[in-house]
Amino acid sequence: MTDQLRGPGPVLGLWSVTADPMLLDVSAALLPDFLVIDTQHGAPMARLTTETLGAIAFYDVPALVRVPSIDPAQIGRALDLGAAGIIAPLVNDAEGARLAALSCRYAPDGIRSYGVQTPRIDPFAEDYRPLCAVQIETAAAVDNVDEIAAVDGVDWLYIGPADLGLSVGGVPAPDVISVFDGSHPLAVPMQDAFRLVVEAAERHGKLAGLHCNGGEAALQLLAHGFGVTAVATDLGAALKGMANELKIARGVSGRAGLGDLET
Repeated sequence: MTDQLRGPGPVLGLWSVTADPMLLDVSAALLPDFLVIDTQHGAPMARLTTETLGAIAFYDVPALVRVPSIDPAQIGRALDLGAAGIIAPLVNDAEGARLAALSCRYAPDGIRSYGVQTPRIDPFAEDYRPLCAVQIETAAAVDNVDEIAAVDGVDWLYIGPADLGLSVGGVPAPDVISVFDGSHPLAVPMQDAFRLVVEAAERHGKLAGLHCNGGEAALQLLAHGFGVTAVATDLGAALKGMANELKIARGVSGRAGLGDLET
C-alpha cells in the first residue's frame, strides 16, 4: 500500500489532529493519497488504537502516524496497531534518521520488536515495507540534509516550516505562501533551506515534502520541486469553513467571534 507514496509525486494527503472517528471517516472517504494521525501535537496520543487506524484502512488509504519523537517504542507501537508508516519529528542528523528507519524494520535489518495487534497486515509479507518519513525542522537538519537523505530506509524529507522558521530566525512560517512570495521576514533563508532539501531528496531518490495549510499553498510548493504535502488538517479545515459561513451570515453586524476573523 505504501509503494505509491514513494514517488513519483505529487503525493497529496490530509492531516488529523483530532483522531475523531467521524472526521477520520469523512477524511478517508475523500481518498487522499495518505492520511496522517498526529500524536506529537494533536489530541490522538491516547486515542491511537487498531479501531482508529481501521477507520482509514476501510477506504484503502495509507494511514501514517506522526510519532511524538524518534523513539523505537513509539514507532513500533504505531506500526503494530496498523499504521502504514511513520513521520518522525525533529530529525537533526543522519544518526536520528537511521534510528527512525531501523525502528521500522525487524531484525536482522532493524531493531523493531515484534508485536502486531491487527490481522489487517502481515508484517512478514514480501511487499510489507512501512514508510519512514523524517522531518527537517531545524537549521542543523538543513546543514545535515544530504547525510540524512542518504540514509537507507528513509523515504521522505518532510519540512515542518513553523519549527524551521523558529530555528532559522525565531519567526515561525506556517504560511508557506508568504515564504514563496517573499513577504515573510525570513523568506530568503527559508527559500534557501527549501531548495537544499529538494536538491538533497533528488540526489538520493527520495521525496521532498513541505507541510502547508491549503490547496493554493500546495500548488505553489509542487511548482517549487516538492513532491509530497498534507493539504489540510481536519481541525483547521473545520474552523475555517465554519468561521467563513458565520462571517457571511453575520455580515458587518452581529456578535463578534471567530466567525468574524479573517480566514
